[in-house]
Amino acid sequence: MKHNPFQSNYREEFEVVEQRLGNLTLYPHTDQLPLLHRALKLEFLGPLPGHIARVDKRADGFHKIMLRRAALLYCNILNDARADQVRLYALPDADRVSRLTIAQQVVENTPLGRVHRFRFYGPDGFFPEIRLSGKRIAFAEHVLQRFTERVPNAVGADITNLLLAFYGNNLIGLPVGPGRAFVMSYNDSILAFTYKETADEYFLTTCLTVNEMSSLREESPVRAYNFHYGEAFTEPADRKEPVGIMRNYIEIWRRRTPINEAPLKVRAENKKRRTGWPDLAQRIRDIVLIEGHGPGSEIEFMDFIPGPRLMEAYPREPFPEGEKLRARFVGKNPEMDAVLAKRKASEINSVMH
Repeated sequence: MKHNPFQSNYREEFEVVEQRLGNLTLYPHTDQLPLLHRALKLEFLGPLPGHIARVDKRADGFHKIMLRRAALLYCNILNDARADQVRLYALPDADRVSRLTIAQQVVENTPLGRVHRFRFYGPDGFFPEIRLSGKRIAFAEHVLQRFTERVPNAVGADITNLLLAFYGNNLIGLPVGPGRAFVMSYNDSILAFTYKETADEYFLTTCLTVNEMSSLREESPVRAYNFHYGEAFTEPADRKEPVGIMRNYIEIWRRRTPINEAPLKVRAENKKRRTGWPDLAQRIRDIVLIEGHGPGSEIEFMDFIPGPRLMEAYPREPFPEGEKLRARFVGKNPEMDAVLAKRKASEINSVMH
């Protein structure tokens, strides 16, 4: 049975173990999740300034963005490769407040091989199931193996990066080779996850980089997908067809643009220099200000559908600290444009009434 020493100052001399239920294996053990989460939550929130650590549904967009940035840094950079193999993931709740969650990996042993699913444990128990446009998501063992082999990863960070790449991206469906795949951007290149579709599930079969795709073809209309919480799902009525994104992906494939490994190297260098989470936690506000955010910034769910993906928009009045970055992104970031469009519509509606 799998067991690893828990990596936390708030719970020493404790081992994380797996759980076996028939043909299922769960890691970490379900009974351990409240204890593990409590320790990690203290470790995460303790060093944060109070005005960030206390963010709740009443907070403004700027403070929710600061907490989001803190959670992403803590989960996906400082804890991307934990020795205890506990995978952390930052998820927003129904009020767009980012929470630290533990990704519980559920492995089903089947006659055709092992199947992996992930569910996320947060402050008050399990988050609602994350679905993709109304359907459940499952990963063949082959997906994890090929992602580890084909995509540059720091040692031990492959599962964390897979979760971040898949659940943290906008997906479009395109013909790839003889079948279909979810295609997404990844460090200046693209990844494709081939899949089989059933009545209630997308079963991902492998992970392809541009080097493994025998073909990638245009399709009309272009199908875009949404991650969301729970079973209910309605396609966004006013979403623009992502034709430009599709053509950009095909051009990347034609050029065989490789995955940019520079972010991985920068992350490794930053880890060497960093004194630890307490030091970084005190600089979250400065990091967000330099990005161009401040009082008046807004945060919304992607396509305004509650789920793991969020959109951010700068405040009306720019901040000198972030003006250069602001100029680079305004008008070029469709997520930000969506929030700005909603803001403008709201203002027009207020004037008319």
